[in-house]
Amino acid sequence: MFAPMNSVRSAIAEAADEGRPSPGAVKETILLVEDEPAVRQLFAQALLRAGYRVYEARNGQEAVKVFDQHGDSIDLLLTDVRMPYMGGLELAQQLRARRLTLKLICISGYPGSTDNEVASDFLAKPFSRDDLLKKVREVLDRR
Repeated sequence: MFAPMNSVRSAIAEAADEGRPSPGAVKETILLVEDEPAVRQLFAQALLRAGYRVYEARNGQEAVKVFDQHGDSIDLLLTDVRMPYMGGLELAQQLRARRLTLKLICISGYPGSTDNEVASDFLAKPFSRDDLLKKVREVLDRR
């Protein structure tokens, strides 16, 4: 399970034993924005093992800089909702103003912390590695 810090360390070890990289070329590119380092590492590891290219950012401001450099190649924004400096919803609005086709999944451990007008795809922490990968695939496959 992906969970808040109380079980992150054991989940990282568990994720390292699960899943192998998918065969073939790199799939889509994901911009992962999460302020908690251990959680970000866990999510990134799961996505990389599934064959995605992942750019990581610690907050919305950092994510904007990553998007400035790599925005044309980013297929999905996967962002925590509550972060210092700039939250995920503000980030999503800024990046979607620049590219309307950018796909988005918001994640949060706080119920009711998302705006359905901004983010219709949401994962509530804690969630499993399989839930994460299933949601990512579902959103990326959507036209």
